[in-house]
Amino acid sequence: MFQISPAVKELYPTSKFGIMVVRGLNSAANRPLMDTLKNTEIDRIKAMHEGYERKSVINSEPVCHYVAYYKKFKKTYPVLLQLESILLKDKGIPSVGIPVEAMFLAEVNNQLLTAGHELKQIDGDLIMKIAAGAENYRGISGKSQQLTEHDLFLSDEGGILSSVLNDPDYRTRITDTTRNTLYFVYGVDGITKEQIRNHLGNIRSYLMTAIPDI
Repeated sequence: MFQISPAVKELYPTSKFGIMVVRGLNSAANRPLMDTLKNTEIDRIKAMHEGYERKSVINSEPVCHYVAYYKKFKKTYPVLLQLESILLKDKGIPSVGIPVEAMFLAEVNNQLLTAGHELKQIDGDLIMKIAAGAENYRGISGKSQQLTEHDLFLSDEGGILSSVLNDPDYRTRITDTTRNTLYFVYGVDGITKEQIRNHLGNIRSYLMTAIPDI
């Protein structure tokens, strides 16, 4: 079950969130197909953003909504930085495991902030909350992270899973042995249901290209 706290509805009244569970990731994966897909999609993304100008992109949908959220905390939207690393620095999507690569590729394509979690490590119900600013958890790098006051964060009965401003947690990180994943989209105020639905569909499509048996 997924719940949204009353504080979230009060502070971020039009925020929307997306959840997708994918099972069967232990099936035989086709690495060459995934690499070809990544290269093809990156070439397409570069063509879409030919003559890239940050000012134009940050004023466009859906990036403008995330930029507005991050600006309140004096931070830069990290997915925008990922996009710029591809467009301006000629970097690609690192080979860190197909479930994570599919998520990264969809993030760059659609600019929607997404967290991936190991489904079997999630403990009980999920709830979206507003951070008080004193909460701490072990981040995906293994180091302690502290939430920022008024940030949106996702937790289960075992603790914090991820937030808009912070990395996902270590406990539910996706690993090489992950069989089932939960993808969570943070749709800040202004993001639509259709954008979230299409984004999750992209992730699934990418996964099915490389792991057709899921």
